[in-house]
Amino acid sequence: MTTKPFGMIALALAAMFALGSFSVQSASAQSRINDKVSRNNGKGFWANQRTSRNIQHARDYSRSIGSYTTQAPAINPAITQSESQMLGMQIQGIQRDMGIVRETYVDQPQVLEQVKVIDNKLAKASETQKMLHMECCKDTPDGKVCGDMATKLTTALDEISKYHTKLMKMTGDDKHEGHAAAAASE
Repeated sequence: MTTKPFGMIALALAAMFALGSFSVQSASAQSRINDKVSRNNGKGFWANQRTSRNIQHARDYSRSIGSYTTQAPAINPAITQSESQMLGMQIQGIQRDMGIVRETYVDQPQVLEQVKVIDNKLAKASETQKMLHMECCKDTPDGKVCGDMATKLTTALDEISKYHTKLMKMTGDDKHEGHAAAAASE
């Protein structure tokens, strides 16, 4: 009788044990990440993450409208109408998510004050977007007017982005990716 089959079985058992212990460590690290992210079921965290994306998308739409309306030889109203409508949807998404952040951090006055500043700037941006959309829906949109409003919106969204970055630092939502990498390496 040879010991070779027993050696193979022992090696297979050792490999299964090693893989099992790695999966336990991985699950443990994931649990720590989830604990850190799940503040208030993660509502504030996810709202802040969506807001960051919506701000970036809104900035992209406003820049593209500005470029298109000032550089295109002929403006197609269907394009400007669609793009300005998408810009409005992004701004509405930011406003909705700021409401979630406000509710999540209701017991933190500094956070609420920062949300209020963002809300005020968003209200002005929303009004500008509505005027832009009205111009973009005309049969022959004025490229200069659209371009000027788009530039104004881009500037406002850049400012909102800076205030939102500050808000994320206040809530700790800017550090979750760092926590995930640290927890995974433990």
